Amino acid sequence: MSRLSSKHRAVGVQPELYPILGKHLLQAIKEHLGSKATPEVMSAWEAVYNVISSTFIKREKELYDQLGNDKGFVPFNVAKKENIASGPTCLFTLQRQDGGHPWALNAGQYITVRIEKRGALHHGHYTPIDPSNSNSYTIACREGHVDQNTIVSEELIRNRNVGSTVLVSGPAGSFGLVNDAKHHLFIAGGIGIASLMGMINELNKQGKTSSVTVIQCVQSEDRAAFADKLRNMLAKEHYVMLTKDHPLSKSHLEGKLQSDTHVYTSGSETFLAAVENVLSQTGHPRSHIHIKSIEPTLGLLKAIDRK
Repeated sequence: MSRLSSKHRAVGVQPELYPILGKHLLQAIKEHLGSKATPEVMSAWEAVYNVISSTFIKREKELYDQLGNDKGFVPFNVAKKENIASGPTCLFTLQRQDGGHPWALNAGQYITVRIEKRGALHHGHYTPIDPSNSNSYTIACREGHVDQNTIVSEELIRNRNVGSTVLVSGPAGSFGLVNDAKHHLFIAGGIGIASLMGMINELNKQGKTSSVTVIQCVQSEDRAAFADKLRNMLAKEHYVMLTKDHPLSKSHLEGKLQSDTHVYTSGSETFLAAVENVLSQTGHPRSHIHIKSIEPTLGLLKAIDRK
């Protein structure tokens, strides 16, 4: 429920939407049950829905209150656009139109970008790669990758340039660093590296790069976003790039996992399943593995199942 509440707040779900959803949901349940949908049964379903919706509304109010005065979407300008890898993969630097500071965030949290296309609203969730920057957000977008951000990423890359306006809502999500961890291993698949760079950069800012190891898995080296930065930031033995011809295996983790290492991994569900399989072979504690899917609908259900 916490993750769903964060998503609801991120895209601007308001309390008045819940009765509308409830009306249509109960109608669908009634049609599905057919003759079994007696008044008593439907009354019970309505009571359950009211409890659930009330819980969501209460939790989401708490999340909105954390944002201060800017509880909805705020206009930002594209201040910089840079191609950093094949795909293409582009970096966008976003600054508030009113000249104010963006919301403060924790490394690993995401912001939500809203665009309108052909009369419909679309939302993309992006993790800023420099969470300590108090003047702007920098996000990475890849075109042609089927994930939660496909429509928004393609619109940004193809049609939004320096000076363009996008709408942004404040940070959400609980994915982030374990602050007292002594060792951090990041395993990224494709554009999943963008979800991890904020945490890696935060550790670098704290002078803790000696505790960081990164395994970056990509289709080909030219698609490896941030590779040069990671090579410059980390010791040679602390950065590994794997291409599709050399997929992740247990041998790649030898010497990189200690009993107290916290592992952070992000990518597609297929990639995450492969990572979980390899980690299970090592016997690493499940409590020390932190997973972020870039396929939210399926990923959220699987995340719940992992608990």
